Amino acid sequence: MVHEGVCVRQDSSGNWIKIYPDSRLNIGEKNESKGAALEHYPYPFAQSGSSVEKTAIVIPDHPSSAEIEAAVKTEAYLKTVDNSISTKILGESDLAKIDRPTIVIGVHHHWSGKVKKLLKQAKLEAKEDKLLLAKRMLKAKDKQQPVLFAAAASDDVLSEKISVITDKTYAAQLSGDTLAIGKLQQHSKRGGSKLTLEDFGAGDLTIGSGQTSSEHFYYPAPALLDKNQPAKLSLAMKKSKTIQKQAGQSDLAAEQAELKVMINGQPHSVGLDDIGKEDKNGFYHVSLKVDPKLLQKSRYIDIQFAASGLKENNPCYAVNEDKWIFIDKQSALSYHVSDTSASADFQAWPLPYAGDHNNKTLMILPDNADQSKIDELSLVVGSFGSEARQAFTVKTSSEVKPDDVKGRNVIFIGSVDQFSLLKEKTAELAVPTAKNGTFDVSSFQMLNETTKQVAFTQTSLWDSNYSMAVFAPFKGQGTAVTKEMINFLNSNDFAATVVNETDSHQLFTNHQQLTAKSAETKTDDKQESNQQHVLYIAILIVIIAAAVILILTTARRRKRKANAGGGIDE
Repeated sequence: MVHEGVCVRQDSSGNWIKIYPDSRLNIGEKNESKGAALEHYPYPFAQSGSSVEKTAIVIPDHPSSAEIEAAVKTEAYLKTVDNSISTKILGESDLAKIDRPTIVIGVHHHWSGKVKKLLKQAKLEAKEDKLLLAKRMLKAKDKQQPVLFAAAASDDVLSEKISVITDKTYAAQLSGDTLAIGKLQQHSKRGGSKLTLEDFGAGDLTIGSGQTSSEHFYYPAPALLDKNQPAKLSLAMKKSKTIQKQAGQSDLAAEQAELKVMINGQPHSVGLDDIGKEDKNGFYHVSLKVDPKLLQKSRYIDIQFAASGLKENNPCYAVNEDKWIFIDKQSALSYHVSDTSASADFQAWPLPYAGDHNNKTLMILPDNADQSKIDELSLVVGSFGSEARQAFTVKTSSEVKPDDVKGRNVIFIGSVDQFSLLKEKTAELAVPTAKNGTFDVSSFQMLNETTKQVAFTQTSLWDSNYSMAVFAPFKGQGTAVTKEMINFLNSNDFAATVVNETDSHQLFTNHQQLTAKSAETKTDDKQESNQQHVLYIAILIVIIAAAVILILTTARRRKRKANAGGGIDE
């Protein structure tokens, strides 16, 4: 029984409501077209929350390297916008029907089936040096689906201008339903050392006693983050005047207000009772130190804001929802960038292959690369992180000449016998190969009998200032890259230049060999140093002995001369 005049705290377990199982939530579907204009891009193509609709990216059945590159870069961009989406790159003949949000990318005359008909029906044709962007709503099974066409008249135009849908700077400027993109200046990429809350997908945030925490916000962990240099979170915020504890108010009645920032599950606190002075615009500025290693704890940086101490402990306090904290969307997480010239070592993966926009990594695929090889390329690119996912270019084996692999890092995806450049250099590869292209990993204390995939990295065979990596099946022309392989490289903290994956998806490296070799080298250096010291001492002894003998000999000669001179005088 509750008597009049008895106050109950608002967060007391005595306050409850029961919701019965027969309660229902009715969601009405709007008739409005979802994302019918370009200004909504990348939505609805990068839109989570649906387990049915998975964005499709369609390219011609026999895609050029430019079309493969454009598709993989588009997929990578969508995943930086929303990490939870599911995408699939399809060939034209695999597109039985358009039953999901779809992006169509390709050169106009490369289409031969369903897409060719759609382009003709919509009267869409790319002109000369312009990239045609057109967004349309197509109906399938009484349901409309958004389709974005990115069409070009040539591979060169597609390569040069696909960044209009893979670069946030340009994508934010799209509008209307049809655009012909002409001149496009490739802007210099930012250093990537600052991420605002807006980059995380958050706008301006307000939390308070009514809603004490925000949702979680995610951003792909930067591949180029330097773990040995400090990082910080700079917050620009406002707070309600009621947060300040009133004079004479007891600590029991007014718990200290605090903003807690959770970064990858680790709390960082800001006391709100005294955070300095406001600037002229009414903002408080707070800087929090962040462990840089924490930012690469997982594939995504997870940030959440929560407040405590905003509710009155006094149960008779009538109004308990007048306290708030406002956080500006330009608040930023800052970090230092690693040197992209790291040596060939999987410990530093994805360096040195990720992030150098001036000398983009060259990804080389076999000629007539099938769907599986494109998926494997996507796996490799997906491990680069954030903007580094755009710092590469794609070529097929027959398109690449020795001069093309100079002055840049190179990644081969496929078996050795699928690349003429590698076949000419088999004797110089870090992992020996037989004449039939089968690898021999026994020298790395690995079993040939159970190995399914091999990856190795070494100094480039065409330019000693750069590195190369090879992802290949152990034999034949099967799978070269797996999710398990990439997940291992993303989490590996040990020096390794060779990795093998077994048929049971276990992964092993040559780390122990490298460690033993390093220790042996140090021992040899020490022994050589000791030998040199002994030699120096011996030489010094000889010199001293020679000097002593010379001094004694000289003294004796002088004495003899003195004695001989005295005899003549007498």
